[in-house]
Amino acid sequence: MRQIVLTHRIRIVLLDYDLTLVSNIFDFYDAYNEALKKFLGKTISFNKFYDLLINYRLDYFLRKDIDKEAFWRFFRKNYRSMYGYPVDGAYYFLYWVKNMNMKTVIISGRECHPDVLYYELRRFGLDEYIDEIYTLFNLYVVGGVEEELFDKTWLIRYVLKKHGIDPSEAVYIGDYRLDYISSKKAGVGFIGVAFDPERKECLYRVGAKYVGENLYDALYYLLEIIRIERREKDV
Repeated sequence: MRQIVLTHRIRIVLLDYDLTLVSNIFDFYDAYNEALKKFLGKTISFNKFYDLLINYRLDYFLRKDIDKEAFWRFFRKNYRSMYGYPVDGAYYFLYWVKNMNMKTVIISGRECHPDVLYYELRRFGLDEYIDEIYTLFNLYVVGGVEEELFDKTWLIRYVLKKHGIDPSEAVYIGDYRLDYISSKKAGVGFIGVAFDPERKECLYRVGAKYVGENLYDALYYLLEIIRIERREKDV
């Protein structure tokens, strides 16, 4: 692959995995139902699940006597991509990010060994574009801190420190409000990807400036960030 030499500040792109790089909502549904069955002895329809998901109300069934942390850790340990496929623009996005000589690192909210995601990426033909993968499994292995469920701030800082990269030289791409909050706490830029208008609006409400529907949009916003940076440098 011939690399395009560009002068810009962004050195690394950090990516969420589920519903950001890979469209696997049915796998999300299966894992959520498995957790409901284990902790509440019930399951729900996909339509009900979808309504809860797009409105950020997946805690709806978790009564006060349910251990919320145990529930969600069970969920994220059992989340597997059986029906998933790359989101629109995935290959295009990763190709051009690699072409612009940026590192591409996945920081996922799953709690599985990173090799699980490597196997999935290999199946999709995306593994050659990914430099490293981290999940919340890594956070617990190295003694990191998860300030709240699905908080990735510590992992983001860990990756940046490992590669000697300043937060201003990084952008995180994700679909969840905690992705945005983690990015903000770590001091890195954020681009949202939302498959549904309600989730898109939620990301805007928490403060996200750039939110697209897929990774084609994410690449456009990444280039826009670079263009703005250049204009400011020229002033």
